[in-house]
Amino acid sequence: MLTLQGISKNIKEPIIGKLSFSPVEKEEIWQTIYVISESIQHELKGCIGLVVRNNEIEDALRQHNLPLVYNVKNIDLLSDGDVIEILPNGLINVLYRINSDDNLIFVTSKCDCKCIMCPQPIDYDEGDLTELNLKLISSISTSTKELALTGGEPTIVGNDLFRLILACKNLLPDTSLLLLTNGRKFSNFEYTHIFSSIGHPDITIGIALYGDNDIEHDFIVGSKGAFNDTVRGIINLASFSNPIEIRIVTHKFTYNRLLRISDFIYRNMTFVKHIVFMGLETIWRARENLKILWIEPEELIPHLEEAIHYLIQRGMNVSIYNIPLCLLPEKFWIYARKSITGWKNSFDLKCFECSVKEECSGLFDSGVDIYRKYLKPIY
Repeated sequence: MLTLQGISKNIKEPIIGKLSFSPVEKEEIWQTIYVISESIQHELKGCIGLVVRNNEIEDALRQHNLPLVYNVKNIDLLSDGDVIEILPNGLINVLYRINSDDNLIFVTSKCDCKCIMCPQPIDYDEGDLTELNLKLISSISTSTKELALTGGEPTIVGNDLFRLILACKNLLPDTSLLLLTNGRKFSNFEYTHIFSSIGHPDITIGIALYGDNDIEHDFIVGSKGAFNDTVRGIINLASFSNPIEIRIVTHKFTYNRLLRISDFIYRNMTFVKHIVFMGLETIWRARENLKILWIEPEELIPHLEEAIHYLIQRGMNVSIYNIPLCLLPEKFWIYARKSITGWKNSFDLKCFECSVKEECSGLFDSGVDIYRKYLKPIY
C-alpha cells in the first residue's frame, strides 16, 4: 500500500474518501477529499477533508475548520479519483489508485494457516475492516477492470466476505474479482453454496496448493488438516461451476515436487481455469526463513520447465508470476506475466539496459538485493 505522511489538523478518527483536484458535482461532495496544491479555486463546503501541499495554504484554510492534512510529501503521487484513508496522525493510506491495474480490497490480515513463506504480517490489534472496505468499494471508479480480495485469509471474516462481494456486484458491475484464499473455508458445503448463490458474474477464486499430499502441504502452511480442507474446498467450488485458479509458490520445499503437484492437479482437477507458478516474495516470514526456503534459480528452472511442459501438453492454462525473463528459457517467456503489484515492483539498475524490460515482471522490491547477482540483461 502506498503511504504518504503529512501533519493532521481537525482529524479525530480515520477519514476515507475519493480525491479530487477540481470541483465535483453536488451529489458527490459527501465522499470527496479535495487536494489543494497551489491556491483555493473552488467552494469547499460539504467535502469531508482536504490534502494540502504546504503550510502557507493551510493558514488560509483555518477559517473553514475542515479535517485536513498539510505539508504532504510526494503529493504528486496522488491522482484525481484515487481513494485514500487519512489517519489522525497525518498518515495517508492510498487504498485505491485509479491509474493502476493492481488494486485490491484488503479484507483482513488474520489467517487460519501459518505458511512458512507468508509475506503478510498479522496485525493483532486489527479491528473489523468490513465497514471501511464497504466505504472503499462505494468510492471506487466503475471503470475499474479488476479488483483482488486478499489478506491474510479473506474467508476468516465469514459472512462479511459475502457483503463485500455483493457490494462489488451491485456498485462495480463491470469489475472482475479475484479472491485469493487458502480454500479451507469452502470445505464447508453450506458456506460454498451461499458464496455461489451471490451470483457475481465475473469472480475467480485463486487457491494456494503446495503439495500433492497432506504431509507436504500441511507442513508448508503450518496447519494440520489444511490439505484435505483445501482439496474439498476446490471440489465444492467446482460443483457450483466457480472459476478456480491454482497458485503454487516455488521454493526449496516445492521446487522438486512441481511435476508431482502438476500431475495431481491434472488427474483430479482438470476443471481449473488457470495454474500459476509463483516466485517467492521475500518479506516477513519468507525473509525470516530464507535460509531454508532459498533455491538457486539454476536448480529451480529445470523442474519448473518440466511441470509447465507437462501441463501445456495436456491443454492446461499455465502462467509464471514473479520470475524475471532473464532467469527463464526464452521458449517460456510467453507464459510469464507482469504480475507484481505496482507499488511493490522494482528493477535493479542493470535491468534498465535490458531490451525486454518492458515485458518483464521485474522483482518484488524486497527481493532486488537477493536476486541482483543472478540478473543478466538481455541485449
